[in-house]
Amino acid sequence: MDLGIAGKVVFFTGASKGMGRDAAHMLAAEGAQVAVVARTKTDIDDAVESIRSQGGTAIGIAADITVEADVQRAVAETGRTLGTPLIVIGQTKHNIPGDFADVESDSYIESFRIYTMSQVYLLHAVLPGMKDAGWGRYVHIGSATAKEPEGAIHHALANTTRPSTVGLLKTVADEYAQYGITVNTVAPGWIATQNAFDYLEHNVGLTTEDQRRTWMREHARVPAARMGRPDEIASLIVYLCSHQAGYITGNWIEVDGGHHRSAF
Repeated sequence: MDLGIAGKVVFFTGASKGMGRDAAHMLAAEGAQVAVVARTKTDIDDAVESIRSQGGTAIGIAADITVEADVQRAVAETGRTLGTPLIVIGQTKHNIPGDFADVESDSYIESFRIYTMSQVYLLHAVLPGMKDAGWGRYVHIGSATAKEPEGAIHHALANTTRPSTVGLLKTVADEYAQYGITVNTVAPGWIATQNAFDYLEHNVGLTTEDQRRTWMREHARVPAARMGRPDEIASLIVYLCSHQAGYITGNWIEVDGGHHRSAF
């Protein structure tokens, strides 16, 4: 299937590892030009080289999207080098586990800044270009905790602040749909990335694939009885960036093996 995005410029935060890296490869394979944006230069360089080695077009930009000046600089550099970014994938990684009594009040403010304000900064930087073009795709990689708070793994911070990001993006989706711009959130469940492996090892004591499968089935109660593969979520991210996905906006879409228990 031709996704209709050949030549489009992609600004992809967190594209140097895991599911983001898989999605960046898929977008480049569709002919999109990808700006890999992350904080660690060695990881960025490795991801860019990997895409280029397979015939794709990619550049790397070191930036912290929780810092507004960094966002503005990185978007401007993308524009100068590749062109106006019309496909934007926004995500941040932040995790301080703990129950309510364990977490200091200031940590909630910091969590809101990292999860939600980073998206405010990014939206301010990229929406004008999308509006001028009459076309845009914005995909946020969020978390299932935004809709169904997770108690078993002590996520008081994420349970509190993740929903604010979804509310922001739904509001923006409603305001900008008339300009051909879609805004959606993809919510990963348990995805087999190094970040998830590290979390399960440090906080639950799981170190092997068999242990993780057993825990997914018996403790996390994931109906699929396994963690998802990074490419299983990357493929949805890429589809939401496509021409064909132009009537999907304002949505929060789970990729979680059936973990979310509500019918809605």
